[in-house]
Amino acid sequence: MNRHLTTDELIDRVYGLNEDADLSAHLRECPECVARMEAARIRRREAAQAAPVSNEFLAAQRRAIYSRIEKPAPRRLHWLPALAAAAALAVVALVYKAPAPQAPRLDPSDAQLFSEVYSMEQSTEPAAAAPIHQLFEDDGQ
Repeated sequence: MNRHLTTDELIDRVYGLNEDADLSAHLRECPECVARMEAARIRRREAAQAAPVSNEFLAAQRRAIYSRIEKPAPRRLHWLPALAAAAALAVVALVYKAPAPQAPRLDPSDAQLFSEVYSMEQSTEPAAAAPIHQLFEDDGQ
């Protein structure tokens, strides 16, 4: 292997996920990759250690929890925005009057359109044949 190990390969090796023989051979020959792998092992050990916590810090946390238990948070008006929105909708519903529905008016051109559509629907001839008929129609020339 003539290339250095990638960071992913080193991390896999540190966690025991990649025991490839080529990687092992490269680690025996390359001091740079060995140094990077040892640095990754040291970082892993440091991250796995529990952080030191002082007794004073834990006591302060405990006092804060007890004070919250003894004195609950004040009740807030969480429902107020929902109530305001409902009131606004009620006001709009009372003020707004929908217009009465009107029957559609048919113009003479609408009647002609409907008759043409109906005749096209009832025709047994495919729609693709219409352009072919126009090729053979006599334009009066």
